[in-house]
Amino acid sequence: MKQKNENIGIMTFWNVPNYGTFAQAYALQKVIAEIKKSATVQQINHLDKYHHDFYYSVIPKGSRKSLSYWKTFVKNIFTQKQIKRTKQLFVENYNTIPHTEELTKENANNFKFDTVVLGSDIVWDYSIRVFNYDQMLFGLGLNTDKVISYAASFGTVKSLDGAPEYVVEALKKMQNISVRDENSADLVERVTKNRPQVVLDPALIWDFKTDENIKESKYSNYIAVYGQDFTEEFKQNLVKFAKENNKQLVQLDCHKDDGSWCDVVVKQKDMTPYEWIALFKGADMIATSTFHGIMFSIIFNKKFAWCKTPFIDAKCDKFLKKLGIYDRFDDKSAVAEMYAAEWDYEKIEKYLNEERKKSIDYLKKAL
Repeated sequence: MKQKNENIGIMTFWNVPNYGTFAQAYALQKVIAEIKKSATVQQINHLDKYHHDFYYSVIPKGSRKSLSYWKTFVKNIFTQKQIKRTKQLFVENYNTIPHTEELTKENANNFKFDTVVLGSDIVWDYSIRVFNYDQMLFGLGLNTDKVISYAASFGTVKSLDGAPEYVVEALKKMQNISVRDENSADLVERVTKNRPQVVLDPALIWDFKTDENIKESKYSNYIAVYGQDFTEEFKQNLVKFAKENNKQLVQLDCHKDDGSWCDVVVKQKDMTPYEWIALFKGADMIATSTFHGIMFSIIFNKKFAWCKTPFIDAKCDKFLKKLGIYDRFDDKSAVAEMYAAEWDYEKIEKYLNEERKKSIDYLKKAL
């Protein structure tokens, strides 16, 4: 009798119009498919409707009686084409990753998995209202024999005091847990009494340098700019540095960022996730305020200036300390000094290769 192929599902933020979210989903898919060559490995096509509508709905959430509601409604009518184009672009590119048919709370039992992998990203940050307390992000309500996690994160959650009961219940049920940061490891340990392994973000364990889907950038001699939370001083210093070094600033737009201070703005509706990655690969340097902006700077061995924010600092401070580069970002406006610092990528790659092996070994064992 022929043995049935193992069916592995990956539960993350599916179809979300965020480049880093796409990249981590794509990378984890690639790595697991390489580990389990004989298995069917698929992303689970699920995104809570409330979460989906946050990005793609023309009609805003809120009271229909408020003046702000109608102002937003009228404004969104004029941007409807842009919203539709962004959705089309991202959905088309998510569809390049193997995935199931749409899975909802109502039809979840129709999809049988031998194993479900939760992660990566901040899938466990139940405090973010947009995620709508989606229990499937914790593996609950899915038809599966085994639930594990890879590089899942609690994001902004610092304590599980007052957490929904399903959070604690789900953590106790999981067979193998790994997380992306030390804060998430602390929270899991308090519930399970076992400290989970801290692993690398999926983007760091896939070889984007040789990935055939990542083409050449059409720009040259530029600094790639990615993020929303740059201070005015950081922007002024970056513009000054670019002019003094004959670099153009190419902004990688995400969620209608203000790029009026840059030389070129590549709009989200016109930039696929693969093109976004290519813009990091082709840049001379990077300027960012985001987690995956930092990750792709490191992946492609680029010097980067980071405008530090508490939200992103909490995600990657310990990781950057292990790389030996955290202190250079203490003055978040000191752009020229950040670029001028010593960037020993040979040393960084040595550390990353050791951590990649540990991360992939965890996946092999957990799967």
